[in-house]
Amino acid sequence: MAVRFLCIGDIHLGRRPTRLPSDLLEEGAAALGPLAAWRAAVDEAIDREVDAVLLAGDVVEQDDDFYEAFAPLEEGVRRLADKGIAVLAVAGNHDVAVLPRLAGVIDSFRLIGSGGRWEEAVVEGAGGQRVRVLGWSFPSPVVSVDPLVGLHAGGGDGFLATIGLLHCDRNATGSRYAPVRSGELDAAPVSAWLLGHIHAPDPLAGERPIGYLGSLCGLDPTETGPHGPWLVEVDAGGAVSASMLAMAPLRWESIEIDVSAMEDAAEFGSVLIDALRKLHERIMAETHARPRVVGCRVVLVGRSSVRAQIERACSAPEIGDLDFSPDGVRYVVDRITNEVLPALDLEKLAEGSDPVALLSRRLLLLERPAHDEERRRLISRVGARLAAVARKDVYAGLGGVDPLSEEETAALIRRVCLRALDELLSQKGERP
Repeated sequence: MAVRFLCIGDIHLGRRPTRLPSDLLEEGAAALGPLAAWRAAVDEAIDREVDAVLLAGDVVEQDDDFYEAFAPLEEGVRRLADKGIAVLAVAGNHDVAVLPRLAGVIDSFRLIGSGGRWEEAVVEGAGGQRVRVLGWSFPSPVVSVDPLVGLHAGGGDGFLATIGLLHCDRNATGSRYAPVRSGELDAAPVSAWLLGHIHAPDPLAGERPIGYLGSLCGLDPTETGPHGPWLVEVDAGGAVSASMLAMAPLRWESIEIDVSAMEDAAEFGSVLIDALRKLHERIMAETHARPRVVGCRVVLVGRSSVRAQIERACSAPEIGDLDFSPDGVRYVVDRITNEVLPALDLEKLAEGSDPVALLSRRLLLLERPAHDEERRRLISRVGARLAAVARKDVYAGLGGVDPLSEEETAALIRRVCLRALDELLSQKGERP
């Protein structure tokens, strides 16, 4: 008989959803955010009659959220305890102070590895089989040393398996958040590693799952794709398997739409709805429980003779009033980025020496492969100028601005060049 766990990555109780229409923001944490995701995960653990729930750190957003996190966490732990389900957690860099306090006042909630010392807990299945859980908790918000240096995982006799539970920064040399290397994780004498800190989930495939559980629900538009708790099972022979239960109430997606076949910008609305319908079919096929809301960022690509009109259509205010809710799942469009190229002979336009030729050459350069050296030099120059602007005093009160990635910088250059090209061609009576 298997020993079963419901394993949860970064919950961040106290954090609220953003980038949503005002009516959805009013529902916020209670219906769509980490709070709703935690309550659903508790229901799932009870329905599946798991033997324990494992939390991989950053359960709480920050220390100031003690009172806000206390009630829902206590309620969930109590419900689990009433069903004989243990709750084991390690502290991450966000909840290094608040999680020990919560563990001290909530019965049946056990923090393992307190103070940055490896500690074990034993979970016993219904058939008497035992699985050992090894955990390490952040002793302070910043930990620059490798926590695996102090791991001594001996004494595994009598256990079906040993599961490592750790909040860490994998393969990030110089990190301030418990840096570890993949080779060390592979070499450690454990049957599986369940990691917290990085919000993008790993596949956790194979006979020895090692990787990030990911955030319990997408916390912002960059955390795309399925999120949810993981069902981890240890069979009678000690083999470990892991599968995600995609059930986050709020899901973020990024979709690309090729508008090359569009002959009239008035078609844009129906093209957008068709793309969202295809996205919905995919989501419904891969989720354990359908989301309530799907937030989308849309990138338009291809070549079009009505590029400028599409630009105006996708920035129209009514896009924000989109009403597409198949099967009770509401889709909202957070942003539309127009990267459509004009249906022009850019090579011919680039032959001249005027501003149109310069912009055309830039756009052609951006179409080259990502590893092209000239393309990378252009992106690097622009990126350096943007970084210099971000360092100016006017931004000092904002706590700094995160630098754009290479592809984000390339997208910005492309948008600026396209708009300028549209304007110049319009002035010449050649608007595409």
